[in-house]
Amino acid sequence: MLRKCVLIIMLFLAAAFCFGQAAVLRDYVGLISIRYHPDVVEYMGKFRETFERRGYTAAARSIENYLRGLSGSGFVYVAPDGTCYILTNEHVVAQSDTLSITFERQDGAKTTYDHLKVLFVDEEKDLALLYFDTGVRPFTEGLSFSTEPAEEGGDIFAAGFPGLANTAIWQFSRGTISNAAVRLPRSADSNETIGPFIQHTAQIDPGNSGGPLLVAAQGVPAGYAVVGINTLSAIRRQAANFAIPIDQVNTFIAAALSTEPVNEREMIARKVDDFMRGLRANRAVYDHISGFLSPACTATNAEFAIAELLDRAPRMVLEDIDRTFSNNPVRGMAAAVAWYIESSMRTGTGPINISLDSIDSNDIGGFSVVFNVNGRSVQSEWVREYGVYRMDSYGDMTGDKTLLTERQRRREQDRALRTDYDFSVSAGYAHIFDYGPGIHGALRLSSPFTYGLDIFYGFTEGYINAGVVLGYAHPIRLETVAFMPFAELGMSIISTNDSRKGRPEYSSKPDFPFAFAFNMKGGLMFTSSKVPGLYARSFYSHNFPFASDTIKHHGIVGISIGYGF
Repeated sequence: MLRKCVLIIMLFLAAAFCFGQAAVLRDYVGLISIRYHPDVVEYMGKFRETFERRGYTAAARSIENYLRGLSGSGFVYVAPDGTCYILTNEHVVAQSDTLSITFERQDGAKTTYDHLKVLFVDEEKDLALLYFDTGVRPFTEGLSFSTEPAEEGGDIFAAGFPGLANTAIWQFSRGTISNAAVRLPRSADSNETIGPFIQHTAQIDPGNSGGPLLVAAQGVPAGYAVVGINTLSAIRRQAANFAIPIDQVNTFIAAALSTEPVNEREMIARKVDDFMRGLRANRAVYDHISGFLSPACTATNAEFAIAELLDRAPRMVLEDIDRTFSNNPVRGMAAAVAWYIESSMRTGTGPINISLDSIDSNDIGGFSVVFNVNGRSVQSEWVREYGVYRMDSYGDMTGDKTLLTERQRRREQDRALRTDYDFSVSAGYAHIFDYGPGIHGALRLSSPFTYGLDIFYGFTEGYINAGVVLGYAHPIRLETVAFMPFAELGMSIISTNDSRKGRPEYSSKPDFPFAFAFNMKGGLMFTSSKVPGLYARSFYSHNFPFASDTIKHHGIVGISIGYGF
């Protein structure tokens, strides 16, 4: 009996100790909130309305949630010199303008530190190091790192702020290590692997990303040591979560805080080589391109790119980027810009034909990189952000709003300058040679290949000409105006007063009252972006009647005004 009492007391004390230590852990693990680039915030509001209108409700809801600014988790690291940092995942802070971190105690009291900046990232490892922009040192110590490797079957703990009903809530969970060094495929169709990762069973939910994976330890802050950083969860596996091992975190911190000089040209050369290698894959590569874009390039080009995406992209691409938006709107914006860049590179199916022409330093501390894409030279600008080179512009896709504004103006002008119609109607004056003045009406379906009806009526000779035509119009667009030369072939029925009465001077008996005729027509249409859809039309048509003695071949000239729908 005494032994049972002692055991119960020990278990109670152990639980109380863990509870108390977990409470202290809240002082070191915080909720990271993003302040996006102002252009991102502005455009996201527009996209939300567009997506709702077009039925992409999941993407619209995701945008609304992201505008709240809740992102992921992070924890305190204090360097040997006393400088304070926050460790988290790179994907948590991607496309951020500024960041903040909030620590919440058990009694609900919160402490927030604003104006955090990204110091360094490793996209491959998915790690980011944040610093306090004002230079403050709010912590005298951070979480300690475990010096022992993770052991399979050992107890581990996860801390962070997953979301619940669009609200981030503190979560401290327990599990075991199920695989101490697992490597994962880079993608579903790739033989390459990434990792190693620590696979564990502690509960992880969206929002835990960037939070620490911990083991109980003696004599360290909060009673826990960091053994990894949570970063992934398997979608169709139960309790299969993955963390970046602490040895990789140590390597990352050493690189981030290193004072050794860096060979910038080698760094950009490696980055450009990675970029081109991914483009040569025999599949869509916009997901690859999106990982190389700077936040400014994404923010300033997303509105234009998404408009193009919704107008021109295949349904399969739309659905894929819609899923990306639903999970992460900022990455969805980057995917849309990347799709537009990819579409400008492609001339057909298969791998993109790309090679490097030159890499030169530019005036803004980065590099100008010229590619040869399908035999055409395209210049791009690359800038270094957080220790990583990113593409700030590709051709006319740029981080500068000047070109964006110009592209938007051209796009709106191009839409206003309509040269293709589902159907159009026109009416105007016609002069029918040998038969005098008259009027003309026309109906056309489709363009540039057209088919439709023509009707002519002469005022003085009772001339009637009705027929069908097939033709082609070729638009020549010049900024705010367009010319459309056209040619048509047709067949019509023609009747006149003389044909209906008979003409003895041509025949000894009355003529058939109608004549069939082939006709050939050529002319020019003119339209302007000032009044979209309105056009003027001039033409010459020549008619070749047959099976008639009274109606001879004759020409018609005309001008008309029309409107295309």
